[in-house]
Parts: sequence; structure tokens; C-alpha cells
Amino acid sequence: MPSAAQSASSSSLELLTIYEVSKILGSSLDLEQTLREVLRALSYQLQMHRGRVYLQGEDGALRLVAAQGLPKDSPAQEIDYNQGEGISGRILKTGMPAVVPNLAEEPLFNNRSGGRDDLDEQVASLVGVPIKAAGAVIGVLTIDRISDDGPSGHFGSDVRFLTMVANLIGQTVRLHRTVAEERRFMMRETFRVQKELKPVVAPVNDVVCTSPNMVDVLAQVHRVAPFKSTVLIRGESGTGKELIARAIHNLSPRKDAPFIRVNCAALPESLLESELFGHEKGSFTGAQKDHKGRFELASGGTLFLDEIGDISSNFQGKLLRVLQEQEFERVGGSKTIKTDVRLICATNLNLEEAVGHGKFRADLYFRINVVTIHLPPLRERRGDIGMLAKHFVAKFGRDNGLNLDIASEALEVLNRCTWPGNVRELENCIERAATQCRNGTIRVPDLSCSMNLCNSSVLFQYRTMGAAVGGLAPSMSGTATNPSVAHPAQGRPQPPAMPPAMPAPANGTVNGTPNAAPNGAQWPACASGCGAGPMPVCGASKPLPPSAIIPLPTPLPAASAPAVPSAPAPQPASTGPDLPLDEPESGPLRDRLIWAMERTGWVQAKAARLLGMTTRQVSYALRKYNIEIKRF
Repeated sequence: MPSAAQSASSSSLELLTIYEVSKILGSSLDLEQTLREVLRALSYQLQMHRGRVYLQGEDGALRLVAAQGLPKDSPAQEIDYNQGEGISGRILKTGMPAVVPNLAEEPLFNNRSGGRDDLDEQVASLVGVPIKAAGAVIGVLTIDRISDDGPSGHFGSDVRFLTMVANLIGQTVRLHRTVAEERRFMMRETFRVQKELKPVVAPVNDVVCTSPNMVDVLAQVHRVAPFKSTVLIRGESGTGKELIARAIHNLSPRKDAPFIRVNCAALPESLLESELFGHEKGSFTGAQKDHKGRFELASGGTLFLDEIGDISSNFQGKLLRVLQEQEFERVGGSKTIKTDVRLICATNLNLEEAVGHGKFRADLYFRINVVTIHLPPLRERRGDIGMLAKHFVAKFGRDNGLNLDIASEALEVLNRCTWPGNVRELENCIERAATQCRNGTIRVPDLSCSMNLCNSSVLFQYRTMGAAVGGLAPSMSGTATNPSVAHPAQGRPQPPAMPPAMPAPANGTVNGTPNAAPNGAQWPACASGCGAGPMPVCGASKPLPPSAIIPLPTPLPAASAPAVPSAPAPQPASTGPDLPLDEPESGPLRDRLIWAMERTGWVQAKAARLLGMTTRQVSYALRKYNIEIKRF
């Protein structure tokens, strides 16, 4: 029997150990490291050897999470125990403590975790208790007692003490698992909220889109609308730059103020200055009264300058002062007028290239390029083509009092087109098809490309030749050419004969040749790539292969000649040889005018056709630049 003094000393040591264990369990959020520290304290304070802590996983298996006194190469970390398997499995299953006085004589002991190979030399006893939390068994705590004199018969104090330690471990494990579960739940909830409540962009009137790049554009519109910053909208012709500009105005605090639009490319420089700044009475011929300019009319609101890249260099300097100082003078006036205008500009030109070539002032470029919004072309947002087509069909039906629909196979054809004219071209295509459809449904034969009337395919061929047409950027994918149509005697291909504006025959053959034009030439396939050429299986699942694209020449500034002349027109003797194509692309008008007059024998009418001008304009330019007309 132990004496009272020994019992008091043992109780004091156990109380001190409990205190140390409680401090360790509350010192760190790393559960495995904390449990290893607990086993180390038990080994140091109470000489308990080879301690182990097993915790039950989600699959019900018992896994070792912390150990003390095992060799470094022990495979115990990779071994699982099922309920009822071995001593630890039995404790987990029954939820009752277990004491094994001599492990060497215990049939349930299998030594799967290793580290007990010295049982023949010394007696090892095992004490195991369940780890409980909220009344449920979640693990097992075991320790070994090593004795050279045989097993001790007094294990009651060890069981009671280890039960207290196991209860502390159980509460700590429960707390850690609760925190971990709440953290996982919060992470899942945060991810779900971020996914479902992804910046929801409020719809904009008349803007139909679901593609990610256009949703980003609308999000940018909502972000910049509340401010006064100048906005530069860039994109190809027909992408909806004016629509976005109006959306910015309608979402801004200036929505109740005027929204004034000016197309800079539609007005000459002198008239553009008067339209923007206004003029005083008598400032020029025809100025019968004072006229307010657009800057003055748009004060407090928004001024939208479309095609700003087309204004002249002289006017760029005048515009820069207004943007910097927010003040101007009317034409013919001396009074300075203050204005409060938010400026939105738009262009389809490459302003950086224009600045590099000296065609656009760098200081004006930096002044208007504050917030830039890039509108993607329709070919880069194909997910919106179907929605836009249905929107335009419904709009046409409302405007004309009809109930229209569009077939799914027609939408498939539209999705395959490249749309060089973007949304504007799509709207025109739908309107043309709506006027041709029958029974209230637009089908593939109603589309222009099915009737060989798709003029956009001609523009697409120009773009493939590397030329910009009407603000359409040239294609970078190479030139689709057919060398067989070029005349070897000339340096460039001749304009091909355009097919007649009529659909192909019903049987798809002309003179026994499939897909042939009446003159024996091949019908050109729709260059936009829709594959809906004039063939009887237009829009079918297995269409006929399209014919080769006939290359078009680089467009000349002269007026177009009649298509497919039967014979070369005789040239007058005074005109000399064929006119060379060395017209300067840029430079003063005087140099280009002298170039044209010298190559046309100083005939003003011919020079006007060569320059794309009228005879009256050429005559006025000759007088303006004091060019002496040579007589022959």
C-alpha cells in the first residue's frame, strides 16, 4: 500500500501535469503538433512510455495522429484500424477503458504500429482510454508502462488520470473540428456567393449581349458613368459606339441634361467650327443672326464627337484649347464663353498610328485618351449573334405590325458569318430577310447570302486584300486569291465580273455545271464564311464545298468602270499611255492636283474622276492654289 505522503505527492504531480496539458492544448491551432506536445509532457512528468493518440476519420477508420517514443522509420502513420480491430479498435467500439498488464500475453495485440519488439526482455503494460466529445467516442489515447519486475497491479490511478487528459483532448479536437468545418463552410459560401453574385451588370437600353467581353464593357460603362472624365470609345464601324456613349450619359448625373451628337467626318472644317463653337451675326456670308454652338448647347450635359480621328490638323488645335480650358469664342466673336461639358469621343481609326504619322496631334490624343472603352467586333462575340438576330426580328415585327420569327437553321448560318459590318450589318441583313420571308418565319433561302446578294462578301474580299474599306480594318489572315483570274500581261489582277443579282436556279446547275453563273463562271461563295451560297442544300448539315474566292483589286480613287466590258474602250490619242498608279497617298492637295492634271493632259474632268472629286471642286482648287493651266 502506498503511504499517504506518496499519494499526496502523486496527486500533486498529476494536478501539475493536468495544468501543463491544458496550457499546451490552448497554445496552438496545429492539432497534431499540440497532441505530440501533450504526449511529451506525459512522458516527462509521469514516466509514461510510448504514448499514442488515435482519432476517428470521416470514414470511421482509426488513424494515428500523434505518437511519442516510436522509431523514426515506424510505419505507424500509414496504418488504419477499424472498429473492433486490435486493442485500440476494441476501445473505440466499446467506449470503455482497457488495461493490458502484459502485452506479450495479449491475443488482441498485433504490434502493427511497431516499436514494441523488446517484449521478451521487459514487461510492457498498456493503458488505453477513449477520447470522447459530446458523448461520442472520437478517438483513443494509449500509453505504455515499462517494468523490469513484472506488471503492476495498480492501474486505477492511471486510468482516472488518462481519462481526464482524454477529456481535455476530446474538447480540443471538437473545437478544432468545429472551427475547421466553419472555415470550410465559409470558404464554400464565399465561393458560391462570388460565383452567383458575380458583378451583376444592370442592363443597358438597346444593348443586347451575354458574351463575357461585352459584359465587361457594360461593367466599365457603369464604372465610368458617374464621373466627368473624358471617355474614348474605340471599335470598328457598326459595333455600337454611339449606343455606348448614350448609355454612359443616361447612367451619369447629367442624364437630365442635353446629349448632343456631332459627326466630325460629315462636316467640312469651316462648318464644323461653326457647329461646335457657334458664330456671331455677320461673321461670314449668310450669318444672319447669332448661332449657339454644340459646346454651348451641351453645357451641363454630354457632347459626343463621333469619328474624331477624321478632323483636320488645324481644327485639332482649336479643339484642344476647349478641352483644356473649358472655354471658347464663337466664330467672329471676342467674348469668352465658359462651358461645362463632358466629352465622349469615338473613332474606328488607329490613333496611335495616326499620331506616329503626324496626322493626329499627340497632345490632343493624350487629352481625350483618359478612359478608353474598346468595343469588340461581332465576330469576337458570336454568342450574341443569335440574341441580336432575334432582337432585330422582334423590332422589325413591332415596327411593321407583324408577327415574325427566325428558324434555327438560319441562325446557324448567321453564326458562321464574319460580319465585317458588325451589328449594323446584322441588323440590315435581318431587315432584308424579313422583307423576303413568307409565312412569318425567316429561313435560310431568305438570307441575302443564299440569293448571292451579300454585298458584304465583296467588302470581305477587299479586307483580305489588305485594304481598309469604310473604317473596316484590313484582314491580317492573308489574302485569299485565285491566280488563275489574273492576266499575265498586267501587273495586277483585273476586276472580276460580278454575278447578276439573282438567285441560282432551283436545280443548282446552269448549262450542266453545278453552282455556275449564267455566263459560265463559278458562283462566288459567300466570302464571309457562312457557307450559304446559292445551292439547293443551303444550310443543310452537309453543304457543298464553296468555290474559290475571286480576288478584287485594290480600289482606285477614280470612278468605277462598267462591269465586264465586252472590249477595251478606245482611248483618245491625247491621253497617252495608261495612267500609272503612283498617286501620292498623302501630302498637300496641291501636289496631288498637279499630279492628276499632268497625267490627264490637263483635262479637268478627267483629273476630277482620277481624284474622286467633282469638276467644280477641281476648278476651285486650281484657282485657290494659283496653278497655271497648261494649254496644248
